[in-house]
Amino acid sequence: MSGKFQLNAWYVAAAADEVGRAPLARLLLSEPVVLYRRGDGVPVALEDRCCHRRAPLSKGKIVGDRLQCGYHGFTFDASGACVAIPGQERVPSSVGVRSYPLAERHGFVWIWMGDARKADPSRIPDFKENVASGWWPTRVLLPIKAHYQLVIENLLDLSHVAFVHGETIGSDDTRATLDWDRGSDYVKLTRKAPDIATPPFYLLNGMAPRSDQVKTITFIPPCFVSILVTTTERAPEKAKPRSLNILIHHACVPETETSMHYFVVSARDYEGDAALADKSHQTLMKVFNEDRDIIEAQQQCIELDPASPYVSTHLDWGSVQMRRMMNELIEQEAAALQAAQ
Repeated sequence: MSGKFQLNAWYVAAAADEVGRAPLARLLLSEPVVLYRRGDGVPVALEDRCCHRRAPLSKGKIVGDRLQCGYHGFTFDASGACVAIPGQERVPSSVGVRSYPLAERHGFVWIWMGDARKADPSRIPDFKENVASGWWPTRVLLPIKAHYQLVIENLLDLSHVAFVHGETIGSDDTRATLDWDRGSDYVKLTRKAPDIATPPFYLLNGMAPRSDQVKTITFIPPCFVSILVTTTERAPEKAKPRSLNILIHHACVPETETSMHYFVVSARDYEGDAALADKSHQTLMKVFNEDRDIIEAQQQCIELDPASPYVSTHLDWGSVQMRRMMNELIEQEAAALQAAQ
């Protein structure tokens, strides 16, 4: 598990509707960031640390399109440049705070924490089902006190579902087959579980007691996992057995080395009434709180003895590949930075 972060990458900073005309503080990759919107709606991200006495700018206020520090009134524009200092007319051009590239896409505000010259919006992961027609999403932002890669491991090995989520989405699918693939910028697993007891959530949707289920899991560095769950009921008496798709996008954004912001979008491809929408959200919250409980306990055990050994099985193939990929990317980035100095 890497103890560092990849900087030259896009991360979800906030849901789009979180960012408004009031400063929003968020700790990302152990860096304090403040977000707000200009009067024209364009989002801004600045270092949340005034260059004067290092007070958080998020404690200040928006004046026009500028952010004024709530401690001594230093005022910064959207580029991070200081444009006003109370008590003196001249503002040195060297005075300012860092600004970060942002992009608003798929209902999220994305931030680039590394070299701004390398910020290419085409590299933003495709989370369009969060806002696309034909999909009905429910969304969660969950703080988790654990290293972000522990959550990614949880998503890449879904054998835990039978044990952690037995009352919600779990079923006895431990005999499922697993296929895998790794490219230069992804890790992909396909988990096929034929003839399982239909999970409780799907029974509530009127499906038959037995089903076939396929889960396609794709990891994209540095911290994104998309899971397509296709559940098809075993109902030979029906001319067209029901098949439901749920696509879950996970953004496991590091806050610090032992905490994270967990953005989740669970979108279904079938419409329902308000009761179904509410039940979907309640189920999602229960599922991810079940995950949080076990993962936070896991983090505590690791911290007691970080050098304690652990065992991997063939079901951990995705986790092993993810860790290798992230170590390679972080090491390559560090080497390039050192060479440029």
